[in-house]
Amino acid sequence: MKRALGLFVEFEPGNEPANSQDQSPLSQKFPLTNFQSTTNTPSAISGADLDKFEQHFTGLFEKSNLPGPDYFEFWKMMEALQKHLPDENARIPVVFATLSVQGLTKESLITSAAKYKLIIEEDKAAFDKAAGAKESDEVEKRRNEMQALQQKIADNSTLIQQLTQEITAAQQQASELKKEVEDQEEKILNSRRGYQVASEAMIRKINNDIQKFESSL
Repeated sequence: MKRALGLFVEFEPGNEPANSQDQSPLSQKFPLTNFQSTTNTPSAISGADLDKFEQHFTGLFEKSNLPGPDYFEFWKMMEALQKHLPDENARIPVVFATLSVQGLTKESLITSAAKYKLIIEEDKAAFDKAAGAKESDEVEKRRNEMQALQQKIADNSTLIQQLTQEITAAQQQASELKKEVEDQEEKILNSRRGYQVASEAMIRKINNDIQKFESSL
């Protein structure tokens, strides 16, 4: 299901759709846009996506088309006559009558329509398989990377919280040590001043005593 994978589940940007290189531009495409008002086609599908689907299904039909008129030629002629005959109910017998000259019968029309339905069902199964493989390979890989990053964020957040607590505690301890340093420096300075005063007083006393000894003895 390489084509469906390239058209609809290509993950990496910049790749050309598979049908852009393996087939020529289609003059008529399977008219999905005509059925939006009567089907459950999601309104979220963009015009570009619808165009891809139309080209894809038309390519499938052309590849599987058998000689002679069948459902494929029938809907192409239905589209070609739409502007001239807008009423679909009136257009159906006109197209059928035109193609019946070429050998189309009611039975072959219904049988071939069922054949193209089966082609789409097989294509859908292949697409689902390809999409599942792409999901396992690309989406799951990125999901694991995302979970790893989320875990790294959580681990780093915990580490940041721990480091913040350690920094706060260290700042508090540094502030206390600074206060202790200032107190100790003040005490040492006061001790030096006191010692300086006391030592100078003692030296003066001793000098006085020496003078007294010399004069009185």
